[in-house]
Amino acid sequence: MNSDDTLVYNYMRLSPIFIYEDDNLFNAIKAMERFSVDKISIIKKDFSIIGNIDYEKIKEIIKTKFQDNMDLIKNIKTKDILIKSNFPIVLYPKMKISSAYSAMKCLKIKCLPVVNAPWEKKIMGFLWLDDISPIVEKRYLKIPV
Repeated sequence: MNSDDTLVYNYMRLSPIFIYEDDNLFNAIKAMERFSVDKISIIKKDFSIIGNIDYEKIKEIIKTKFQDNMDLIKNIKTKDILIKSNFPIVLYPKMKISSAYSAMKCLKIKCLPVVNAPWEKKIMGFLWLDDISPIVEKRYLKIPV
C-alpha cells in the first residue's frame, strides 16, 4: 500500500456543495436537499469559505422571523444570517483519510470542504464520508478475532 493513497486529495470530489454569499436562503435549502446534507459552506466569488449554515438554523429563522412563509426567504441573502467563523471546519489535501474520517464521524458531518491553505481557505473539492468509510473501516478499524 502506497502511503499517498491514504491522503484526502485522492478521495475528494469536485461536487459543488456550496452556495455564494449573495445567494438567498431558498437556494441554500434547495442545495442542501439536492445533496442530502444538513450543512453547507458559504463562499465568496473567489471560492474562499467565509462560514457555513445548517438546516436547523434556517428552519429556526423561517419559523421565528417569517412565520413559515417561504416566499419571504427568497429576499434574504445567506451572508446576512450565516454562521461566520475564522476557523470553519475544513480538510487539507495532504491529510490522512483516517484523520478526516475521525473528524467527520465525531462531528456527524457527511461532507467537508477540502481547501488549499489555511490562510486562503479556497475550496479545491469536497470529501464525502460515504466515499472513505469503506476504505478506512477495512484498513484501520479491523478488530482481530
